[in-house]
Amino acid sequence: SSILRIDVNRKDKGKNYAVPKDNPFVGMKDARPEVWAYGFRNPWRMSFDRQSGELFVGDVGWELWEMGHGIEKGGNYGWAAKEGPQPIKPEKIGPTPIRPPLIELPHTIACSVTGGFVYRGKKFPELRGAYIFGDWETRRLWAARFEGDRTKEMPEIARPSVRIVAFGEDRDGELYFLDHDNGTMHTIAR
Repeated sequence: SSILRIDVNRKDKGKNYAVPKDNPFVGMKDARPEVWAYGFRNPWRMSFDRQSGELFVGDVGWELWEMGHGIEKGGNYGWAAKEGPQPIKPEKIGPTPIRPPLIELPHTIACSVTGGFVYRGKKFPELRGAYIFGDWETRRLWAARFEGDRTKEMPEIARPSVRIVAFGEDRDGELYFLDHDNGTMHTIAR
């Protein structure tokens, strides 16, 4: 799977949108110019950090690993050559080198990751700047902090009783998450 970047305010000939000229694969043979990043197995929810502008995505794994990625222009995130650190089809690398995930969760603790948001609210100052995400199957929430391209820490912060299918944030940066089973909205509390 890929993350695409298009301009919906303009139209290229024969399209209902335009391709930004600075997209990483414009003009590359056998590549779609709309692609911004690729090599995802099943990207499930992405968000921009409202302060830094960085893009994060949760990537549901296959047999062994769940992943979280910080997205870079032209980035290759490995599927189907790799699932997290596990080689799958190493001959299927792609036109750019594979970038390792920021987050790798074995299926012993996570089975269906749901991408979240970098927390920018005021209610929990100790979480400010952490990427809050969860797992649908194991019903867990984590707060990951990064140092460059590696995870510095990732404590589990809660085990809600609901299956987290999506996250949202209000204008103050407070986080909410949606329950798949009941269609209810929840927030974090002490």
